[in-house]
Amino acid sequence: MNERRIHHLRIKFLLISFLSLTLAMIAVTGMILASNQLITRRNIRHVLNYIIENEGDLPGAREHVQTTDRGAAHNYSVVRFLNEIFNPRILEGDYRNPEFFYNNRYFAIIYDEDFEIRNVITNHTSVVSEEEAAVYGQAALDNRLRFGRYSDYYYQVADLDDGGTIVVYLDSSNIISSNVRLLYVTIGMILLGMVIVVFFTVYFSKWAITSEIKNMEAQKGFITNASHELKTPLAVIRANTEMIEMTCGQNEWTQSTTRQVDRMTGLIQNLVMIARAEEHEAEKVCEACDITGAVSDTIRNFVPVAANEGKKLTGDLAPGISMKIADSHIRQLASLLIDNAIKYCDDGGSISVALSQKGRTALLCVSDDYRDGEGKDFSKFFERFYREDESHNSDKGGYGIGLSIAEGIVKMYKGSIRASWSDGRIFFACTLKG
Repeated sequence: MNERRIHHLRIKFLLISFLSLTLAMIAVTGMILASNQLITRRNIRHVLNYIIENEGDLPGAREHVQTTDRGAAHNYSVVRFLNEIFNPRILEGDYRNPEFFYNNRYFAIIYDEDFEIRNVITNHTSVVSEEEAAVYGQAALDNRLRFGRYSDYYYQVADLDDGGTIVVYLDSSNIISSNVRLLYVTIGMILLGMVIVVFFTVYFSKWAITSEIKNMEAQKGFITNASHELKTPLAVIRANTEMIEMTCGQNEWTQSTTRQVDRMTGLIQNLVMIARAEEHEAEKVCEACDITGAVSDTIRNFVPVAANEGKKLTGDLAPGISMKIADSHIRQLASLLIDNAIKYCDDGGSISVALSQKGRTALLCVSDDYRDGEGKDFSKFFERFYREDESHNSDKGGYGIGLSIAEGIVKMYKGSIRASWSDGRIFFACTLKG
């Protein structure tokens, strides 16, 4: 993983954290507002029901002035507190309290059995006349809902014992204004919380990845230094083995030593290739590259290698294909796929390289004869150091690195690579978007 990928992971982490926290805040706020609205409506319905029970004509405050039981506060409990919050209702002490009559402004319209107005009660409000109350009453009757909201009022329609109908409107402007203020405050708190979250997550995420970047640089340095230090003893081992073969003749032990030296040398080269591929992954390409020419040159370089293995390498390239991609990247990609195809192609088989273009997308496909490919999980071929058959990989000298590097190059250009098998041939198809 290079610095560019670490920054991409950081951005992804920031987006996920920000989105998750925002959704959580919205969900919590929504539940709070919904609960408040539910409790408010229930409380309003209790008040409306109490007024309806008195047929819209509540007794005056002076007739019900009583001394409240101050000692009741000493009997207050958590259960009572929660019950008053989540299950509000009009208690006996509430309507005996004189403030109840001053805090609830309402008007009522009473109808007979034929829905003719029998009485209009407006002495508990000063902003609605009898004519206006009649209009409000008719609006409530025309509505199919027997409980609802109209402007700053909540209303309820109920049947009376004598067959008549009563409509009560409760002035809820103060409650509605409080709920609106609560809504604006919560929205403001959400926005402020989002700003605070962005500030702290950006700051701490930057602090968190600093150590990862240092570790990454240390790992790159270790690979480079270790590769350099291992080359010398391997060269000495090879030279000593060759000297033994010159003086004592070649035997199975010297051949085994030479093969292991070659394997170690190849592994070191692949490790260096990984480090360099990640170092150059962040390169920005501003000039168009002749993809056809780069792939053609790569094929030409590998033709002798394939012939030496008793295999045939051919190319079918569309002319004039170019896109904004590093020339070194397209050459490395083609080299990795062709080298892999030569290694694992059946003896005496053929390797084909095809290049075409569709819109702004370049299509590169390398295929070879591979009769043992049926039923294999090709998705694992791109896993670094993956070995499906240890003995097979040992014979071919593969390390499971080349295809993972090829996949990394393709993803740099927002493309894709996939492997498939059909009729005894395996296909590695790449798409590159310019």
